[in-house]
Amino acid sequence: MKVVYYYRGRTGSAGFLLPEDMALLKRLFAHGSLPPKAQLRGKRCWLYLRVNTNNPAADEIGISGQDTYLRQFAEVNSMQIVGVYKDYMCGWDLRRPSLRFLAREAAEKKMDYILSCKQDRIYRGHDLRGLLQYEDHMHALGVDILYPFEQD
Repeated sequence: MKVVYYYRGRTGSAGFLLPEDMALLKRLFAHGSLPPKAQLRGKRCWLYLRVNTNNPAADEIGISGQDTYLRQFAEVNSMQIVGVYKDYMCGWDLRRPSLRFLAREAAEKKMDYILSCKQDRIYRGHDLRGLLQYEDHMHALGVDILYPFEQD
């Protein structure tokens, strides 16, 4: 007999089979907390910024705001910024070039963390399973994704 757990939150929903999906469920419920400041000190981070309004002026304002906020977070936590990726694409597709690029960089051990303002900057789909699987893949490569804006 399979046990099914269904989660529905403000950013989407997903069904999980237990015990097979326990790692994904743990990841889902771990989203509410950031590591302690001492754990972030000196760590290498990559900033991931994404907008998609099809309005160049609005896109630049959105990108600029995300960039400022994430740079401040990195500075307050004494993190080293090793790269910035600015993505001007829809967030519905987890196979987009930006996410594949970040996975390659992670595989080459070029970062410890990815900073993204909110989960919907990485993935804007309604099925949280995709986001959790991408996060789990990155974690397996030694990189965690932090969403500091969602903590405010």
